[in-house]
Amino acid sequence: MRRSRFLPVFFTLLSIAFVIALVIRLRSDMRELTVASAKAPAAPVRMDTVGSPPLETSAGGKQPSVRPASARTREAAMKARQDEALSGVRSIARPQPQPQPQPRPQPASKPSILSRVLAPVMKALGGGSTATSTTTPKPAAAPSQSQASSHGSSSSATSTHASDKQEAKDPNSDTTPPQLISVEFSPPQVQDGEEATVIINAMDDLSGIRGVSGTISSPTGKALQGFATQREGDTSRYVGRVAIAKNAEQGLWKVNFINMSDNASNSVTLSYATGGVPQTAVLRVVSSNSDSTPPTLKNIWPDKRAIHGGEKAIIFVEAVDDKSGVNLVSAVFQSPTRVARIGAGCQRGDGDVWQCELSVPTCIDCGDWQLEQVTLQDKANNLATFRQDNPLVLATKINIGGAACDNTPPALQSLVLDNNDVILGDHGAIVTVTIVATDDNCGVAGASGQFVGPGTGSGGFFPMQQSGDSSTFTGRIQLDARAARGVWRINSIQLNDRGHNLKVYYATDPLLANGVFRVR
Repeated sequence: MRRSRFLPVFFTLLSIAFVIALVIRLRSDMRELTVASAKAPAAPVRMDTVGSPPLETSAGGKQPSVRPASARTREAAMKARQDEALSGVRSIARPQPQPQPQPRPQPASKPSILSRVLAPVMKALGGGSTATSTTTPKPAAAPSQSQASSHGSSSSATSTHASDKQEAKDPNSDTTPPQLISVEFSPPQVQDGEEATVIINAMDDLSGIRGVSGTISSPTGKALQGFATQREGDTSRYVGRVAIAKNAEQGLWKVNFINMSDNASNSVTLSYATGGVPQTAVLRVVSSNSDSTPPTLKNIWPDKRAIHGGEKAIIFVEAVDDKSGVNLVSAVFQSPTRVARIGAGCQRGDGDVWQCELSVPTCIDCGDWQLEQVTLQDKANNLATFRQDNPLVLATKINIGGAACDNTPPALQSLVLDNNDVILGDHGAIVTVTIVATDDNCGVAGASGQFVGPGTGSGGFFPMQQSGDSSTFTGRIQLDARAARGVWRINSIQLNDRGHNLKVYYATDPLLANGVFRVR
């Protein structure tokens, strides 16, 4: 009961206080206006001018009395303040569109009478800042919704990018191949016929280096020499031996390629030409009988123009060298359909003639087999390859016939992985690849594959063995415990039959669509 009586009395007193404050405020404003009018110079009375409306007269013909300027000024001021008050009420009742922020701050506008009257009342009731919010200068405008959304998206993208970087730095996921630090020779200069030591400093961030190898080339690039390295203790040094041939070309021999791979199957090939191998990776060779010219091909002829499957043919190759002498000869023949190749190993015969034996299987593509290329190398390791643009090579053919003629390579039927979601343990994991391949005549002779991962240059090759029946082959992919996390796939499958017909299926082939697995 006390509460119900208190509320009507409270609101009545509040209304009375509001009216009293309003009256006092209006009187104060009137006094301020009167004082200001008295201090200000009197405005000149504007006389009738051209274009001014004529003064109206009364019925008696007398002009109405003109009121003093101060009275008219007070009435105009009162009318302006009434309009301002009404404008303030309308601005409170109807929300106005928010003004666009200006490039330069504008002076604050004078608050309306109603706003100034309501200010002490609202302040007493606890909402002092609300009464003046419509007239006080506003701070800088907050970002619009689209700007906030854009900022949020940018922040989200930045956080996602940071998350990706953090994921890439997973200490258990190796996605980076080994890094080359330096290359040097010891000693930096040798005589032809001597050995030099190549020292390679390299590091790997996680799984450790599996192997480092490379090649060096002569000043003219016609001689190549390969090398392999072994790790020196627990250091980052990998050491290999390079044997410089007798009569080798004199000058600076450079390391033109370096191949490095780690235990997580990340690999990289660095080139001297592209700057991957330091320009200081050179060995000076001093030679008293410098040989920079490869052997020259003089003649080619077969002992038979036609043979049958299962027989052998002898190809004679005559080659000469100006200084060090011919050291190696090899030849390759290509089938009529160009999907099969057979190599011929050569041995020295009489004088400058080498004899190359071509062994032909029973089941083979029938027709004219074309000599594709002949490779010659001298004792100073200068190399030359002669292809079908050479008339001697182009003219050499052997016709092969037989009862079993096969010119079609094997066909891949299916590919299956034993696990498409691989979880690496302390010892890594093994993924088993199983394929089914058939051949229409000779039969499948071999299969192999290549896999790639998400790391830079990650991947490798794996052999496949016959398993169960003659058309099923399996291979194993060994993954290190720190192999790159992400999506891996079978990049290619290579098949060949007993007639040397070969075909390669790549990842874009629908038959390899199942060759995808995720490593976690």
